[in-house]
Amino acid sequence: MAEIAPFRGLRYNQQIIPDLAEVVIPPYDVISPREQTVFHERHPYNMIRLELGVSSPEDGPDDNPHTRASAYMRQWEHQRVLVRNPEPAIYSYELDFTDGPGPARTRKGFICVLRLEEFSAGGVRPHEKTFQAIKDERLSLMLACHANFSPVFALYSDSASEVDAALARGRRGDPAVSFRDYAGLTHRIWIVTEPDIHDQVARLMREKAIFIADGHHRYETAINYRNAMRERYRSNDPRAPYEFVMMYLSGMEQPGLTILPTHRLLGNLGNWSALQFINRSKALFDVQRFNTANGGELKWRSAIEAGGSRRMITIGFYCREADCVYVLTARDKEVSSWLGERGMPAPLRTLDVAVLDQVVLRGLLGLSDEFLANANNISFMHDFSGALGAVKSGEFTAGFFINATRIEQVREVADAGLTMPHKSTYFYPKVTSGLVINPLSPCEEIA
Repeated sequence: MAEIAPFRGLRYNQQIIPDLAEVVIPPYDVISPREQTVFHERHPYNMIRLELGVSSPEDGPDDNPHTRASAYMRQWEHQRVLVRNPEPAIYSYELDFTDGPGPARTRKGFICVLRLEEFSAGGVRPHEKTFQAIKDERLSLMLACHANFSPVFALYSDSASEVDAALARGRRGDPAVSFRDYAGLTHRIWIVTEPDIHDQVARLMREKAIFIADGHHRYETAINYRNAMRERYRSNDPRAPYEFVMMYLSGMEQPGLTILPTHRLLGNLGNWSALQFINRSKALFDVQRFNTANGGELKWRSAIEAGGSRRMITIGFYCREADCVYVLTARDKEVSSWLGERGMPAPLRTLDVAVLDQVVLRGLLGLSDEFLANANNISFMHDFSGALGAVKSGEFTAGFFINATRIEQVREVADAGLTMPHKSTYFYPKVTSGLVINPLSPCEEIA
């Protein structure tokens, strides 16, 4: 059972920060070191100082990015750079974006808090694996600052859009927040404070399953923080703020929900032969060859996308030593049997990314888990042209190009209690950090 609630969010004071584009950032896990520096230099109150502070060789237990984040948060509250909403609210949120040359799209959703529960309870369902080191670092930040700086991004089913309609009835006038950010995305937020609307939304959400789209580490870290707070305060108060996590919820049937593909780029392959790889792949795949000249690359890309539209597992391959490009189309029976013999559950065998990772990279190429865990050997890109250009330039030896995981596949895997390979989904756009913060003071209770 999904139990959602309003909360008194901590937000940037727009009398002091009129342009929120100067201070908001993407989630911490997609920020490169270069971007981290850019955000630090953009504005003295930029959210990067809380979410992902810069490390220093002099850092120690009493002075490090986490302790500095805590100090910044207290200072900004004292200066009223950050101010609390006077009333508990649900934040109705619309985001305009483009994911290519087509027209702008709008993704609708809302920010609230959700009662934490273990995945074993079945109400909140993950689809990707997490890494302990990341959860340890995030827990250290939460213990220093006692806040959720960015929401978990999750999905629910609502084909009739009843939840969005209820929230729309609670809007009053123009959005409280409206701005265009550094990436060209347009954000609009209405602060819904009416208790009757809160109750309607809570009733509509109560029987819905929650599917985590992005933020698995944040959710599991929130559970670890909750457990630490229960132990610290020797309390099982069901309304304590640490029993909840800030979450952005969006209906999975809406046209504004977008998943981008994640292409794999490889380097440091040593003494290998692209032709030998192609010949080995013919045992499990039908192989098409395209010349790179005279429009061949466009036909190659179209063949990859056409395979995806027919729900076929289709993988594009290009390397610098070859004078052509290839499309590998899985023969379903042979590939499924190969994966089944190695213990892969049936729902995972239909994923392009699982076939690429397990059959192609580990099976046909013989790459080890250690090799694929090393960022010097493998990189991930979402833009097809950019990924192809990175191989052509010599930055990488070879590239494998896939279609995006479909939302129904995410749901099937989550419903089965399974997890996908790392970097299986990239929901776009990510949920921006800095729109609202959820403070976790143990002296308060959730409304």
